[in-house]
Amino acid sequence: MDMSNVANESAPAKEVSARPRRRYDSTRRAEQAAETRRRIVEAAAGCFAELGYARTTLAVIARRAGVSPESVGAAGPKRDLLIAAFSHAFAGVETAGPLSAQEPWAGVLQADPPELAGRIADVVLAGQQAGIAMWRTVSAAATEDPGLGELYAGLARRRRADNLAAAQVLADRGLLRPERSVQQHADTMALLNGFDPYQLYVLDFGWSPQQLRQWYVDTLRQLVLAPPA
Repeated sequence: MDMSNVANESAPAKEVSARPRRRYDSTRRAEQAAETRRRIVEAAAGCFAELGYARTTLAVIARRAGVSPESVGAAGPKRDLLIAAFSHAFAGVETAGPLSAQEPWAGVLQADPPELAGRIADVVLAGQQAGIAMWRTVSAAATEDPGLGELYAGLARRRRADNLAAAQVLADRGLLRPERSVQQHADTMALLNGFDPYQLYVLDFGWSPQQLRQWYVDTLRQLVLAPPA
């Protein structure tokens, strides 16, 4: 038997069988990287909320996440982690693009008109409860560190853009009061959807979350949503 032919015939088979493994390994590495990123961002959110911006170091985040400081450094500078942590605390995931295009907002904005105000209130209240500590950290950090001023301004611009996108969805459905512009409605929603109502009414005045929800529903219906036909 000519062994050289056997070797030549077997070589391509080994090469073909190796290709799926490389694809699998690449996918597995991507999944591991995403999981490490998630752990780092979650740990950063907890550290920032409990310790504040100044006392939270990359080493502190690394200990809480159970990873090396080098892994945390590779995830981005502390300022970027602050934004990622805030997004995760408020929305449950790191977000990119308008919130109105992502769940749960995308589905909520398509709710039937009788249920719309209550559905929006539930999503907003959940975000306020989850993100209020991080919001206080971001606000304080912007005051303490002049270099974070632009970061805070960027969050404000995104907040306005997110609410404008949501208001436009409602406008396209014919569900906004006609006496005000879409931008005016968006700015009203930005106030209602921000953290000031939760801070003032629940934390400062002692309202229950249920009382805040009812106030939100009533105010959204009175100022933003068109009355039922």
